[in-house]
Amino acid sequence: MSTPSPRLLLVLAAVLCTGLVNASCPSRQATDAGTEAPAQDEAQAAAPAQLKPSQESSAAPQEDAAEAALAVARRWGTVVVDAGHGGDDEGAIGVSGSEEKDITLAIARQVSRALRSRGFEVVETRVDDRFLALERRTSLANVSGASLLLSIHANSAPSPSAHGIETYYMDLASDEAAMRLAERENRSGQAGQGEQPAVRTGLDALVSELRMGAVAQQSRELAEVLHSGLLAAGAELYGADTVRDRGVRTAPFWVLVDSQIPAVLVEVGYLTHDDEERRLRTRGFQHLVGEALARSIAEFCRRAERVVPVPLGGAQ
Repeated sequence: MSTPSPRLLLVLAAVLCTGLVNASCPSRQATDAGTEAPAQDEAQAAAPAQLKPSQESSAAPQEDAAEAALAVARRWGTVVVDAGHGGDDEGAIGVSGSEEKDITLAIARQVSRALRSRGFEVVETRVDDRFLALERRTSLANVSGASLLLSIHANSAPSPSAHGIETYYMDLASDEAAMRLAERENRSGQAGQGEQPAVRTGLDALVSELRMGAVAQQSRELAEVLHSGLLAAGAELYGADTVRDRGVRTAPFWVLVDSQIPAVLVEVGYLTHDDEERRLRTRGFQHLVGEALARSIAEFCRRAERVVPVPLGGAQ
């Protein structure tokens, strides 16, 4: 594909025209911090029919899906939380045999619980151990009415000494390591066994067009807020020398490239590092990450509300 698809061109046009205007952050009152996340099926059943993602990604033409997504009024009080991998896609394997899909789901639950305790509505891409293609994840985010997407992952490396926290937003790869990571994640998230291209044709041109939009700018700002908040929380509990800052980076992860809303992917640590894997498996660390990410998301949304407090179309 030498040029972007009609769907993505439509997305780009909407981003350039609307920017932050399609955002609102309604007044929120804290709910019980112990409230459990609703089952995914119940959450989808309660949503308006036009906001439900298609059960089959190929059921409707791409152009129709894009038009429907762009018609959704975005709400800063709604967040999509994506637990990476799932089902047959285990993700990275830890030194003790732990699987990334289990770590990401546990942390995603903590993030969702912490966000709900702050009055946010949360859309979870998966609430159990099931496979969900990357296209399905972003499709759900795009039609949900949410104004940002957080995708949670855990890292791995050939070297057992590699460790630390990395946060990504959509752009061309910042370095070769980021490109390799994106290729690995993109392959593992494909819907079919035979659909495993590392890089789509025309990717560089597509990203170059999308990177200039308001969504790209908001994604960068969101990544910086989440990354600094997570590092500060980790350093406070474990010590500054224990939690390594591997920086805010860029890479063409498909879950970010296909998103029509600000989107960030967080690598919360390395499962191939002894101490870090041990920490990632603990409920205490998972709770710490969940609270830190939720607190940073709330801060980002407060900033966005001060910029443009009126939703798309001027509805109250």
